[in-house]
Amino acid sequence: MYDGEWRPPASAYQPYGQPAPGYEQPERPKGPNRTAIWIAVAAAVLVLILVAAFVNTLRNRNTNSASGLPTSAPAGPLVPAPSSPSSPNGSGGGNGGSGGGAAPIPTVACPLIRDDESHISYRCIDNYLVQGQSDTLLGLRISLDHEVEPGWVISEGSGNPKSIITPPNNSVGFRRGPSSTSPTPGVGSSPPVAVPAAQQVIDEVHRRTNIALQQAYGANPTSKTLSGAGRSISGVQGYVLQTEVTMNPIFRAAAHLKAKTERLWVVGLPTKAGISIFMMSIPDERSDLWPKADATINAITVF
Repeated sequence: MYDGEWRPPASAYQPYGQPAPGYEQPERPKGPNRTAIWIAVAAAVLVLILVAAFVNTLRNRNTNSASGLPTSAPAGPLVPAPSSPSSPNGSGGGNGGSGGGAAPIPTVACPLIRDDESHISYRCIDNYLVQGQSDTLLGLRISLDHEVEPGWVISEGSGNPKSIITPPNNSVGFRRGPSSTSPTPGVGSSPPVAVPAAQQVIDEVHRRTNIALQQAYGANPTSKTLSGAGRSISGVQGYVLQTEVTMNPIFRAAAHLKAKTERLWVVGLPTKAGISIFMMSIPDERSDLWPKADATINAITVF
């Protein structure tokens, strides 16, 4: 008789959550727990993020503490490391510059080069020359070159002792020249201008030549002076030194070079920048350009 409450048969009734008689609990699959796997993956990702952040912090700290010098191969005969010249708007001095608000390195192109910081302009001896990065070893703010064989180039460029981030340690101090005055004495007169003495110009030209011989021609080159004399250029008395460099045969063989000799011209000019330098090097593979060197030097303009 139904009394209002249904109960299952006694043989089938089991407390809630207990298996019925004869029922076997299936064995849980063996192997790693899925939750544990996800926890391990998340932990590994977190560790990678922390390591990347730490490395980035160190990199920024090293960058900020560095001098900002570009990494460059010796200019002149050796091919400089590829780089893009700075735009006229500047790139923060990445290719050089004197720091402290100096003008950025301009983008220049043949046939006419203008170096505003060194206050000279000049023509390319060969219009195939292309601007590369500044030569911080020789102190050339503007440097151009053209490869004549793998690892060897024609080069041309300009600079002055204060035109790059690390000027030569022995940059000279100049004597003080007379001040320019306005028509009305004492009104609008400018301070005395630093004027390099003639001997200072000569010494700087010889110093730059010696640096080039030490750094740009491999081990143990030999050299001889072809000419060295004062010359009036653009109405300014400068000094021109021409040197013939002979590469060491062992160096040439190791570098697989065809060039045996090279002519190097270094020109020093007293300008508003101090002693401005023009340099040009031409290997014997382009000896056809040697006769044009004097005309190129004579066409330099000081402004």
